[in-house]
Amino acid sequence: MSWVVASSLALGATGVGIYGAESKRKSDKDQNLENKKVNKASLLTAKYNIRQDYKESQGRQADMLEQGGRALAEVMTQGKKDESAMLTESASSGALVSSGTTLDVLMSNAINNTVQQHSVVEATKESISNEQRNVKNRGKSNWLNAKQGYERNNRQTALNEKRSKDEYLGNILGSIVSGGKTFAMAS
Repeated sequence: MSWVVASSLALGATGVGIYGAESKRKSDKDQNLENKKVNKASLLTAKYNIRQDYKESQGRQADMLEQGGRALAEVMTQGKKDESAMLTESASSGALVSSGTTLDVLMSNAINNTVQQHSVVEATKESISNEQRNVKNRGKSNWLNAKQGYERNNRQTALNEKRSKDEYLGNILGSIVSGGKTFAMAS
């Protein structure tokens, strides 16, 4: 076989190999770029979800405050009803309300009602504090997980980029060797 034909076959084999290596490198580069975009989007999504959780938490806290206000109003109303009932009962029995056992009972009832009101206020404050703490902890945890995933994916993408470069060089060298082998066999 003539050296022209052998050279043509060798160049053809080398060209095909280089084209394949270049195509693979471009495909890997595009995939790594897409991985970076997806990785960044996942971090932005985590940030958005954390903000949404904070907004929803504010609504839950407002509901807790409203519920606490209703409970406090019920306790206050019940205290007034109890006081009125005691006054009516005392007055109908002819007892003096301004002194003695009747006054002691009224004072005791007023103290009990104040304690109940205070308990409702404290329970409401505690519920709101728990919700604030929980949403803060969820936000920190979600952000930490998203950030760790982002960093892990960035490391993986960097490894893929290095592997792709190494593979590209190997493919180019392999193509050159294949072209030389083809030339040697053809001549």
